[in-house]
Amino acid sequence: MMFLAVTNLPLLKLNSSYLNKNEELSIEYLNKLPENDYIIGPGDSLKIIISRDLNLSSEVTIDGEGTIYLPKLERVNVKGLTINELNLLLNQAYLKFLKYPKVATIITKYRPIKVFIEGEVVNPGLIRLEGSFSLNSNNFDNNLEILSQNYAPAPAPGTIDYFPTVFDAIRAADGITKFSDLKNIQVIRQNDISSGSGKITTTLNFEDLLIRGEGRQNIRIYDSDIIKVPKSTVANQYNLTKAILSNLNPKFINVFVSGRVNRPGSQTVSRASVLSDAIDMAGGAKVMRGPVTFIRFLPNGSIDKRKISLTKKKRGQFQNPNLLEGDFIVVGENIITTSNEVIREFTSPFIGIFSTYSLLKAISE
Repeated sequence: MMFLAVTNLPLLKLNSSYLNKNEELSIEYLNKLPENDYIIGPGDSLKIIISRDLNLSSEVTIDGEGTIYLPKLERVNVKGLTINELNLLLNQAYLKFLKYPKVATIITKYRPIKVFIEGEVVNPGLIRLEGSFSLNSNNFDNNLEILSQNYAPAPAPGTIDYFPTVFDAIRAADGITKFSDLKNIQVIRQNDISSGSGKITTTLNFEDLLIRGEGRQNIRIYDSDIIKVPKSTVANQYNLTKAILSNLNPKFINVFVSGRVNRPGSQTVSRASVLSDAIDMAGGAKVMRGPVTFIRFLPNGSIDKRKISLTKKKRGQFQNPNLLEGDFIVVGENIITTSNEVIREFTSPFIGIFSTYSLLKAISE
């Protein structure tokens, strides 16, 4: 595969060359098609109009090998083509059977997309999202809140189509951290065949989106996109707060508090909570409590384990850390009690890819 030099993905903007002297749109604007069009693939459903005059059309779904069946042509490979490229090739192919073919292709159902998000997000890895959403604008749910965060006009009553964006991908990865460098988020994308294949990339400034409402930074994502969120050397609590307020980060997380507390078990706490808050939510520590063990499973497979004194420490310090989804707090050293609580609570995995055995081993070491 040929890799092109780094190229910027276009952000939607109105080119002044399409305006006449009276600052009105000219008809040439209608010919301004996307430079990086959607690339079809297995799972997409298409309506292919071959000839309107002959009422000849076909509705197909691209199979796992990237092929479809069409009248006269039978099985053809369409994987990796844009709609414009497919129309161009089918017009040429149907010249054998029709004098004036005029192919038009409509995507009737978008396949789910998988994007890889890496770097400074809470849960990096492979993210699966629906290729499109049909939303009822009468019910202002979380997805519509995302639309409003892009500072688009309020949606009118009825059903609207919404396509996944970088915002959705980061949100599916449980959001950013206070060390996320939002000014330099990279999106790497497969280029279309007509443009030479290879990869293209763009850099987005998500601070412009969160702080100044610059919705153009929140571009649509396609299947196989790679999103990179770099790490900053300086913590930015303000960006993290804005991320929570905009629903980029969840407002609440679940942590587990065990041992010498009054109400041990899973605790739902605010995203801004620290270790001492979780212990308070668990009813506070009992008398003769002993030290506190803090355990966090990191994305790279390692464990962050700390022995902490329960005396009040400044919020966010090493001895009273900000909490993340899935953190464990064990008050005291009663390993048998803690083990029984963990086994009882973990009928469904609380710690994702990590086993209950790994947790018990971390507690007892």
